[in-house]
Amino acid sequence: MQVSRNGSRPRVLVGVRNPEYERQLLTALAACNFDVAGRCLDGPSLLAQANEVDAVLASADLHRLTVDSLEVVRHSGTPLVLLVEPAEIAQFEGLAYLAPAASSGTDIVSALRGAIQRGVIQEATSATERQSEEASAPLAHGGQVLALVSGKGAPGTTTLAISLASALGHQGSRVVLVDADLRGGGVAPYLDLDPRRGLIGLTVGPPSDDVVGAELQDASGFSVLAGIERPEMRDRATPEHLLTALAVLRQRFEVTVVDVGQLLPGLASDAANAVTRSADQVLVVTTADLTGLWNTRHCLRFLQESLGLPRERLALLISRHAGRQEYGGAEVERALGVRVLAMIPDDRKAALRAAREQLPLTAVGGSPARQVNALAVALTRPRVAPEERQSDTAPRSRWRRRTAEAGQ
Repeated sequence: MQVSRNGSRPRVLVGVRNPEYERQLLTALAACNFDVAGRCLDGPSLLAQANEVDAVLASADLHRLTVDSLEVVRHSGTPLVLLVEPAEIAQFEGLAYLAPAASSGTDIVSALRGAIQRGVIQEATSATERQSEEASAPLAHGGQVLALVSGKGAPGTTTLAISLASALGHQGSRVVLVDADLRGGGVAPYLDLDPRRGLIGLTVGPPSDDVVGAELQDASGFSVLAGIERPEMRDRATPEHLLTALAVLRQRFEVTVVDVGQLLPGLASDAANAVTRSADQVLVVTTADLTGLWNTRHCLRFLQESLGLPRERLALLISRHAGRQEYGGAEVERALGVRVLAMIPDDRKAALRAAREQLPLTAVGGSPARQVNALAVALTRPRVAPEERQSDTAPRSRWRRRTAEAGQ
């Protein structure tokens, strides 16, 4: 039996426009021990789920499935089998494994097995082209994407996203901050940037590398892709637009920080869900009071159960921590079951100064700035395994015990 990369039955996402032909393919897949993880009616819904399966099967005539969509799927690392007509081969060659549009179920099963075994198709380029690409984009596999989200309330997600991007930039990384809070982005006014440039400019046509580059603005040590100013325009930013933009930014920057905003059942848009799924790490911003933790519990449940994110990709950022008046990091970890990556202390004077002068927290100094800078270091260095942390602290614990015993 063919197995997936995770050792179980292969999970396939299907997007075929012809209902009768789709039924034939679903029957063939089930008979050959494939699990159909989902069925898509258009390109954006396919993009939103592509990185959660072992392979994608789609027809080239699927509604709103574009060449840019296929590029995003290829960059996500999920192999794609595309059903094409003979006249479409030249258009889609190099983007997916191509199969005739009228292929039998047996042929499709063989194509999917081969695609899973070989992995994503690698774009063929000449040696000269590869050298040119490496010089302009040294990150062969793309940069890291960090998504900041929150539950109900206003725990300071945008403020932390701006400050984290600034801290990472001043440590020497090439950083871009994306305002993907489609309820009404707040990054542009906070940093005194032009709200007419940003995501809204990517909704006019395919968000190519040149188009994305033209919408970027400079901030203090990092670049910014501003959000959509008015929430009634959020439907213009589709999952396809955002995921294509992220694929471009991954190749241009070492770190992409995405401010997603609130992520809750019934409120989160398809685009916000797709961006969050595609992130390498999701940082959930919370306060450490009872109400804040209650709201964060619902957000974590949505991330794990609805979006299917594993716990390992989640971490907590405690914002505006008021010291002993609120729960500590260890208590929050025990209650929510997710590790706390940083605790940013409450400093009203620093926050007011940063807002008044339209600066990141890291630019005004104080204890919040120090903690955000420490967070930036933690996010860019290799994680230490729990057993290594225990071995590092064990000698210190033994030394303290011997000292206490000696004094008795």
